[in-house]
Amino acid sequence: MSELAERPGFRDGASVAFVYFDLGNVLATFDPSRGCRNVAQRWGCDADQVRRVVWDSGLQDRFEHGAIDPRQFTDIVHRELHLDPREVDSGELLDRLCDMFEPIDEMVEIVDSVRAAGIKLGILSNTCLAHWGWLQTRRYAALQGPFDSLILSYEHGVMKPAADIYQVATRAALGAVPTATAESILFFDDRLENVDAALAHRWQAHRFTDANAAREVLRWWGIG
Repeated sequence: MSELAERPGFRDGASVAFVYFDLGNVLATFDPSRGCRNVAQRWGCDADQVRRVVWDSGLQDRFEHGAIDPRQFTDIVHRELHLDPREVDSGELLDRLCDMFEPIDEMVEIVDSVRAAGIKLGILSNTCLAHWGWLQTRRYAALQGPFDSLILSYEHGVMKPAADIYQVATRAALGAVPTATAESILFFDDRLENVDAALAHRWQAHRFTDANAAREVLRWWGIG
């Protein structure tokens, strides 16, 4: 059982009324280096330089905060990589960078088991418009709705582990289940700082490592 179950108050008589899943490395894996290689191979760039421009510079962080839109993002990438926008289509550039995800097939059964139990569920993710849009076109089974709440960082201008995004997510969950409380929200995320922030908001939370461990946590809560 998760080490979180051993923390005082982890269960504390609560029951789960809403389940949030993180997206990256919970419902789908992602590899930024792959996206950088895609761009490098297509247009003769250096993959390390692509990573510096997109990820290390904080540009992707701004995109996921919703501080810039896709056009502004690609304008900066064109400029910093010395790519002529007349020759390098912005849509293809985004697609090459976004092509870094793979579905976690084992999560399909887990997501479906939450729905089958009559529990409301949602996605709480740090992501950008381009990544989210690209994933929707791929129609990964675990990402197919219905979801009762989608809390995506770029839409709210704030990212985990900042408190504001948990407050937004709490309001959405309680709106979907009026009888719910913060203590009845269960959250799976692969990053410990995001799990700790959820616990600070009185959620139940589990650091995601693999589908089997997530399945065990849900069963512990009587789901699935």
